[in-house]
Amino acid sequence: MGLTIHYTLQAPPDTEAAPARAFVMRLRQRALEFKRRQRVEAVHPLGADADALRWAEEWLFFPVPGHPKLQHQICVTPEAGFLFPIEVGEDCEPLWLGLCRYPQSVRVEGKLRRTKLDGWRFARFCKTQYASLHGWPHFHRCHAAVTDLLAGARRLGLDVCINDEGDFWPGRDLEALQRNLNLMNGVVAATAGVLKDVDEAVHGRSAVESPIFRHAQFERLEAEGEAQAGELARRACRLIGGLVGDRKK
Repeated sequence: MGLTIHYTLQAPPDTEAAPARAFVMRLRQRALEFKRRQRVEAVHPLGADADALRWAEEWLFFPVPGHPKLQHQICVTPEAGFLFPIEVGEDCEPLWLGLCRYPQSVRVEGKLRRTKLDGWRFARFCKTQYASLHGWPHFHRCHAAVTDLLAGARRLGLDVCINDEGDFWPGRDLEALQRNLNLMNGVVAATAGVLKDVDEAVHGRSAVESPIFRHAQFERLEAEGEAQAGELARRACRLIGGLVGDRKK
């Protein structure tokens, strides 16, 4: 839960491994330029081993025949790929960039099913919300760096799809970004606060942890979140508390 940028990178059809790697190397060069201009903090080396490729695993869902409400969940690991992470800023998730090739089919209950993960591609997300623990300028720098790095991949010849929950991209709307950040921080603060209260009531102490507790304006955010979604959060947490209480009986 938290304000996040979701994205997909896709190489042109019929791209082979060598050109795919060249695309990723150009992405890394742009990221290094961002580091030189102090827009990101660190750019890590290119990786193509199993440890790197696990960041590109895709989860696919296939219906269970005869059970319309059930689905098979299949984890699809890339056959090959080139990836690297970027440390954007403190308490912002790393931004992973790269391209991977996936198997065209997977076996589900003994039958081959198409993955529809065609060509060299990469899909992931980057949560920027908790960069706001260090103030608006730091958060804005991190969020803008992520969207600008992704959008700039188009100029390299990649197809790029960006879903910015902050509504900053594509119009660089600072008012929308600040509004959505405040809303999400408030909702998270209110929910975390209620969860903490329920945990303390049930167990006598709370083990609930969240980065939002470290926000310098947590109490204000919690109060604003209560006004926005407090009753919904309280209902959910009462349900959780009831379930926990039943298990203790």
